[in-house]
Amino acid sequence: MGNTLEQVDTHEPGFALHVEDLTVTYGATPVLWDIDMDIPPGVMAAVIGPNGAGKSTLLKAVLGLLKPVAGHIRFLGRPLSEMRQAIAYSPQRQSVDWDFPTTAGDVVEMGLYGELGWFKRPNREHRARALAALQEVGMEAFAERQISELSGGQQQRVFIARALVQNTPIIILDEPTAGVDVTTENIILELMKRLRDRGKTLIVVHHDLTNVQAHFDWLVMLNVQVVAQGPLNEIFTEENLRATYGRRLSP
Repeated sequence: MGNTLEQVDTHEPGFALHVEDLTVTYGATPVLWDIDMDIPPGVMAAVIGPNGAGKSTLLKAVLGLLKPVAGHIRFLGRPLSEMRQAIAYSPQRQSVDWDFPTTAGDVVEMGLYGELGWFKRPNREHRARALAALQEVGMEAFAERQISELSGGQQQRVFIARALVQNTPIIILDEPTAGVDVTTENIILELMKRLRDRGKTLIVVHHDLTNVQAHFDWLVMLNVQVVAQGPLNEIFTEENLRATYGRRLSP
């Protein structure tokens, strides 16, 4: 994947993700309406908004998991069809069947299928990479453990390790700290910051307004439409929060 990324011709210079005129509907109901959004490379970007704002829908739409009514999407200046191997995605933990009979190590190795293809078995090098990813999230001791036996926070860390093993420049995470204990939340947030410091772009649906300021540097405030976006220290204001959440300033 490294050679491909070096040859990227950025049509929207400077943007890891460029979204223009994106509209998604469920039946006749608009879930996202006329979204324009730009996220520069090398930032830790939070997407925040109230329940039903379309945050997870936005991620699924830019990743091609939902078909929009309209819209123009570019990653590093290129369409998704050319950039799938440049993006790692971790969905909400609740959307995954954790009773599937497989180990934590196997789950992480699944992140290499885009590189291997579905019919080639991981070799020793691939297994070492998977174990290194588990080690980075503090889960190497659980590599042979069935995922159904893991706690919610441990399962979340395994899914993040699956994203890490892909070694992509863009990592998209949907609610990675939802439903985990404080210790796990801190581990995940510190890991994300280390990845950002290595030059990765992280795009994260996040629910906890109390730690947005402490951990993120770019912000997208969403409620069906984009209310505000930009450097966090410029747009994380009372006025923008009220415009996003209304009178109820909680996600």
